[in-house]
Order: sequence, then structure tokens, then C-alpha cells
Amino acid sequence: MNHRFATTALSTCLLAIAVSASEGEVNYRQHTMSAVRGHMQAIVDIVRGDVPHMDHLATHASAMADLAEIAPKLFPESSKGGDALDAIWEDPEDFADKLDAFKEATAAFKTAAESGDRDEIMGAFRGLGQACKGCHDDYRAE
Repeated sequence: MNHRFATTALSTCLLAIAVSASEGEVNYRQHTMSAVRGHMQAIVDIVRGDVPHMDHLATHASAMADLAEIAPKLFPESSKGGDALDAIWEDPEDFADKLDAFKEATAAFKTAAESGDRDEIMGAFRGLGQACKGCHDDYRAE
């Protein structure tokens, strides 16, 4: 095998691995955020009274809080693409602030859901919705 061919083959393999790693990061983020979306929709169904599962609310709230904890790790530079806008990496401080607001909102909602107090739940639910919207408005392609 000549040297030029070996170098080209190695470069091609490394590029393929880099693309696969990037695709993997994007896919992982999208799957995780789909889980967030699923829990949020279940929460909406419960809060609106569309389903009689108020006893499930704390489970969904806990899952949201857990997912919010890992959310900052879902956006490495290598994961550009998908429905994440480049603004995430262009303004990382603001994006980090939005993720912090999401973590705080999920923690507050979890506490409210565990309390069972309807007024507390509704207030925390509004805060959670605002945190989601605040990030989606600036950092997610629709």
C-alpha cells in the first residue's frame, strides 16, 4: 500500500468517525429533548384535566427536573445542527442563563407537584412554560 493511499484512507475514516460522532450527539440531544416534550405534554394533559392522572404529575415533574440537570451537556460544539440554532454557540452565556432558568423552573414545578396544592402547581406550571418558551424563541428552529 502506498503512503498517499494510506493517508487518504485514514483521513476518510477519521472524517467519517467525526461525522458519526456529530450525528450521534445531535440524535442524542433530539431524543432527550423529545423526552422533555413528552413529559411536558403529559403534564399539560394532567393540568388541563384531559386525563384523571393527577397522581402521575410528580413523576413527570421529577423526570423533567432530572432532564433539565443534563440539558447543559446536550449542546457540545460538535452537536451543531438539527433544530438547534447556531445562536446557542454564538451566545453561550445567554444560552446557559436560559438553561439555568429551565432548571430552576423544573425544580420549582417538581416541588409544587409534590405538594399537591393546585394553586402552587398552576403558578409553577406557568413558570415552566415561560422557561421553555424563553429558550425555544431564541435557540430552536421551528
